[in-house]
Amino acid sequence: MFLIPKKNIKNFNTEKICFVLNEFSSAEFSSAVEMLFAAKKTNDVKLSISFIKHCLDEYKHYSIFTKIKNKLRKKYKINRKDLNFVSNQLFYKGYLDKNGFLFEKKKLSDFSLFIGVNEEIAEKKLLKFYKYIQKKFPDISSEIKDILEDEQNHAHYSMNFSKKKNNSILFYIKFLKEKMFGHLRHFYADRLKNLSFIFYPILIFIILAIYPIIFFLNLKNNNSDQNVMKNIDPAGLL
Repeated sequence: MFLIPKKNIKNFNTEKICFVLNEFSSAEFSSAVEMLFAAKKTNDVKLSISFIKHCLDEYKHYSIFTKIKNKLRKKYKINRKDLNFVSNQLFYKGYLDKNGFLFEKKKLSDFSLFIGVNEEIAEKKLLKFYKYIQKKFPDISSEIKDILEDEQNHAHYSMNFSKKKNNSILFYIKFLKEKMFGHLRHFYADRLKNLSFIFYPILIFIILAIYPIIFFLNLKNNNSDQNVMKNIDPAGLL
């Protein structure tokens, strides 16, 4: 899930580019962790090797995105702390789930389909980002082009594996379902900032509405405590 603007891309400044690079690196690092877990849990040696190779590719992508981001930050003196990669934020951002890994939650056929569909979606977003980077920063765009080729291969192999594990009709149904959910997740992420303008005022209104009730209950409790203290015989405390 990457926040890449669909409009006014000419106003997409270097600071926003660093933000997108940070999101890409977070997603790639999370994918590496998911693949490493899958490699450890599967009993199929060949499949485990494939997961490890995929894991190493994803970690390589994370390193490339991070290196480009840091290079731009240094050159343009961008000091925003939220552009630092912090592993704990992967759970907060939803890239990883504290309740378990994807390989635990899904059947192998569904796991491979999930990977394939989301690799395709990410590849399309990265391609759009690459075309913009290519114009503005041609010196660093070649590294992103290499990542695009890896993403295409990941999607291709994952899809083919899932096709072998599902019959054609079932695969097609699952594919459409997963693609719909994938696009919804990305749609939500792309518009998260805009949605905040809707939900934050509602949240503030709710807080203001319930504050008098909380204040009244606290006041009532305080009065009750005072009445209890008045009825206590000091001699009884000795």
